Amino acid sequence: MAGTVVATPIVIVPTDAQGRTIPNESAVFSVTAGGGTIANTTGQRNADGTITAPAWTLGKSAVPQTLGVTIEGKSATVNATVTTSYSIDVRFFGAPLSPSNQALFTDAAARLLGAVVGLVPPISGSDVDPSQCGVTGQGPPTGTIRGVLIYASIDSIDGPRAVLASSGPCYVRTDNGGGTDFRTAVGVMKFDSADLALLAGSGNLQEVITHEMLHVLGFGSFWGSTDKNLVVNPSTANAAYTGASGIAGCKAIGGNITCASSVPVEGTQGGDGTVNSHWRESTFGKELMTGFLNSGINPLSVMTIRSLEDLGYTVNPAAADAFTIPGGSIRASGDAGTSASIMAGTDWERPLRIKPKRLPTTGLPPNILGN
Repeated sequence: MAGTVVATPIVIVPTDAQGRTIPNESAVFSVTAGGGTIANTTGQRNADGTITAPAWTLGKSAVPQTLGVTIEGKSATVNATVTTSYSIDVRFFGAPLSPSNQALFTDAAARLLGAVVGLVPPISGSDVDPSQCGVTGQGPPTGTIRGVLIYASIDSIDGPRAVLASSGPCYVRTDNGGGTDFRTAVGVMKFDSADLALLAGSGNLQEVITHEMLHVLGFGSFWGSTDKNLVVNPSTANAAYTGASGIAGCKAIGGNITCASSVPVEGTQGGDGTVNSHWRESTFGKELMTGFLNSGINPLSVMTIRSLEDLGYTVNPAAADAFTIPGGSIRASGDAGTSASIMAGTDWERPLRIKPKRLPTTGLPPNILGN
């Protein structure tokens, strides 16, 4: 899985033109794609002339992973594939998107495919009406939706420095009891083209798209009292998240005291697209899923990934970025970076404002990853 060490030893065999192993050779290893890391660059010489590659930790996204090896000017590549049984299908609508902008969405999907790894019940695409999601120019999708189908657009919304994005679930699965499954089947992401230059210049556009894609999957979108009911004291200074896995994830980043029984949630700062659906900025600072985008890197923490377990997903915590609570485990208030926010305010992010519709599943597949 993403962020984990390849378990099977990788053995390199230096040979001559007749296929005979050449002993006592030295190899140089390097990660050439995927963003992973290796324990060292030389590997281990073995008595039989082979060389065992160093421990290789895969990158955190479901993208091609390659390890290069060079011996006396000769090179070879070792390929690995990140394991995930979840799927994210991004389809574009509205104004045409440049290849570079399309890549931002596919890269966000790859990032989340490293974190969400379990099968979900499939649904029939013929049950979906994209127009009910505010999607234009698209007919019902063909085939089966085995993860989440996301319609995405970059178009005019309301001009610069106002609403940047609107995203959320549009269709959800129906569970065995006839209720809502809370693992999104179809969602929508809309971005205002007038604001993209600001974000592209800051270097944070990729993070914003990943942030909004997490809302489509259900982060914050299904926390309310009419859904999973995961927030206590909503819309107050004491708003807090009560999902057991999210709390465990917070403790893993240093929050044994801060998250002893709940996770601080933004309850008063920002508009209706921010409160009750994000981690508290004053506690978690630059974490990706606070309601304020900060300059620099905004990490996707194990707290956010594990919170998806509370919605029913099977996740891979190893895909998380390194992150600890600013100021240590006792931090529960005070400015953790809001002053550095490059996207903040009451209206920059809005929920989709569409009540998700339930869809029947086409059967419950066996989940090889334990969901």
